[in-house]
Order: sequence, then C-alpha cells, then structure tokens
Amino acid sequence: MEVVLLILARTVSIWLSAVSFAMIIRMLLPLFIDPEGSKLYVLSYAVSEPAIRPVRSVMAKMDIAQDSPFDIAFTVTYFLILIIKIFLP
Repeated sequence: MEVVLLILARTVSIWLSAVSFAMIIRMLLPLFIDPEGSKLYVLSYAVSEPAIRPVRSVMAKMDIAQDSPFDIAFTVTYFLILIIKIFLP
C-alpha cells in the first residue's frame, strides 16, 4: 500500500511540475513572439488553464481583485502548486 501511495504522490508531483512549467511558458512566450499563431502557446494554455480556472472562479465569487490589471488568479495558482509540491513526499 505504501508503494502505491508513493507512486501516486510521484505522479501528482510530475503532473504539477508540467502544469507549472506550462504556466511559465504561457507567461513568458508573449514577450518574445506573437501568441496568436503559436502552437506552443496554445498547448501551454490548454495545460495550464484547467488548473487556473477553479482559482479564478473562486476569486470571482469572493470578488477578489476583479479590477486588477494583473492576473492574480495566475499567481495564486502558481503558489498553490508550489505549496502542494512541498507537502508531497
């Protein structure tokens, strides 16, 4: 049973690493190229948006940072991923 939990924790850690990497690509890519036609941007959006959308939804319901010019949900999601990865074995 311990081995199964360790495998599950490692799988979740790899998935979270992939999502955080996609978030970084999604943040930095528009600085260098036009994201409109970029397949890499579309891929990074498709990987990262399912993780960001629930945080954005909760923040909208709580009316947090709705008038901010920055995407606070993006930052909160990134920090949540980092915190979760810290607690994984």
